[in-house]
Formats: sequence, C-alpha cells, structure tokens
Amino acid sequence: MTAHLFALPRYDSDALPQGQLLRLYQHELQEIGRYRKLALGFLPGRQDISLVMALFGIECEERVDTLRHLLSQMMSHAERKVFTRQRAIGTLDTFPSQVFVNEDEGVRRLLTQALLDTQASFHFYEDQLRFCCTNEIRKALHRFIEQNRVALRIKEELLA
Repeated sequence: MTAHLFALPRYDSDALPQGQLLRLYQHELQEIGRYRKLALGFLPGRQDISLVMALFGIECEERVDTLRHLLSQMMSHAERKVFTRQRAIGTLDTFPSQVFVNEDEGVRRLLTQALLDTQASFHFYEDQLRFCCTNEIRKALHRFIEQNRVALRIKEELLA
C-alpha cells in the first residue's frame, strides 16, 4: 500500500455525521476559493481553461448546497448558528496571492498544480467515505467522488 503524496489528513476521530458534514463543507469552501482563483488566473491568456475552472467552481457551489441541506436536516438550531459563523469565516481570503498566466509554461505549471490539488481532494473524499456513517452522506460522497474523477480526466486532457 502506498501513501498518497498530496493526501489531506484523515479525520476519523469524529464519527458524528455533523462533524463529517462540517469537514466536507469547509473543504468545499476551500475548493470554491481555489477554483475562483484558477478561473481568474487563466482568464488573461486562456479563457477556455478559465471557463472550465469556473464550471468546476459552480460544481463546488452545488456540493455546498447539498451539504447545507444535509446539515440543516441533522443539526439543532444552536448548532446551525455555529455552522453559519464557520461558513462566514471560510470565504474571506479567496485571492491572497493571485497568479495570472499567459505563457505556455505558466499555464502548464498552474494546470499541473490544479491536477495535484484535485487528486488530493479525490483522496480526501475517499477517506471520508471510508469513515462515513449515514446513507445520506454516503450517497453525496459517491457523487462528489465521481465529479472529482471527471475533473481529473478533464485536467489530464488539458495537460496532454
């Protein structure tokens, strides 16, 4: 068995569904920021790739909506207040060190990093699925994994 070079840490200590949903939610907020940054970074020289990254960001927003719905079903009113505060914190620092690429080498480097980040995200979802304790979350995770599998293929094709 090989370790994933870019795998995110496992979170198997909190087996409660609310804790897992919050981790997934925070992860998706980071993904939204990452895809917004990528879409902006490719915009000057490669509008085609910028559009693809923006579409991946929209997928993240849809995943956030799914998680928000699941959270609202599982959380008490007091827990939702904490969740709302965490949500507000998660989106503040979207573009701290924005990179714009125009030349082919820069495009290739940024796409390579995007591919590695998507692989890490894919492994994060797989790990979360291993520790999943509800059917509702399991269904969502299967869909998230499939979406990431497609994103990996598309990024590999863009790099080819």
